[in-house]
Amino acid sequence: MKEITRIALPPHAPEGEFDHTAVDPVSDRLYAAHPSNDAVEVVDLGKRRHIESLQGLRGVAGVWVDAGARLLFTSNRGEDTASIFDLERDSPRELFRVPTGVRPNGMAFDAKRGVLMVAGVGNPKAAHAPPTLTFVDARTGKVLGQSEAPGRTRWALYHLPTDTFYVNISDPPVVAAVTAGELPKVARTFPMPARGPHGLEQDPDGRVLYCACDEGSLLTLELTTGSARVIAPLAGPPDVLWLGRRRSRLYCAVGEPGSVDVFDLNPVRPAPRVPTAYGAHTLTVDERRNEVHVLLPESHEDLVLGD
Repeated sequence: MKEITRIALPPHAPEGEFDHTAVDPVSDRLYAAHPSNDAVEVVDLGKRRHIESLQGLRGVAGVWVDAGARLLFTSNRGEDTASIFDLERDSPRELFRVPTGVRPNGMAFDAKRGVLMVAGVGNPKAAHAPPTLTFVDARTGKVLGQSEAPGRTRWALYHLPTDTFYVNISDPPVVAAVTAGELPKVARTFPMPARGPHGLEQDPDGRVLYCACDEGSLLTLELTTGSARVIAPLAGPPDVLWLGRRRSRLYCAVGEPGSVDVFDLNPVRPAPRVPTAYGAHTLTVDERRNEVHVLLPESHEDLVLGD
């Protein structure tokens, strides 16, 4: 991969970092959580520039786009809510702001039913603030149910072939499964052979989940057998894991020392590692251009890498 350009983003107020980010291929825009600014930053991918900030989202940590439904979701960790935005207009319009569990972070969306899952990290120092899984009807903003997660949550996804939500749990190190038709209870947990499951992705063939763990390793989880194994080392503790479907490549952001670890799939094998910057722990993929966007916290930039 090579550097294409850098897009200036608003500086932190007063200091901080960026969190999860996602691309909407329909409007050709990137949405990036900016927790210190209580905002989601919006980038025009074609014009290569920042165009607006969606403000008033206290401590926003998670961002997810469903292009087909024309919806943007945010998890607002500073106020224990999630927001649902309409993407049909030129500027996103907030439709609903709904209560979640404590410190929401990871999200996943079942487009078939219109159900959003929001994973709350919880607060071990506060009474009655366990990690949670909250399920919301995105069409009405109604909370459908909530269950206690088996441990601190990390990232999550909805898996269509098994009609199941999967959530990384850092401690104990497991992947929790919630059957979409049987909300909100946790149906099963899959033990993982490495500490701190963090980033989570799914293979295009629908049989395997990829899990990046704080221990510094990449794992696979075979959904048909429940077998998990370590398949590759990482440069350090990872965060976001994202699949580039057109290139059949897996990209993992490692904030310390600052790199993108790249893996070709089928079979899984490492590609050249790309240095970024210290603290750059979040990324996403622009499939249209085969580009990876890495958010650099110290320089307030979106680093665009061509692959």
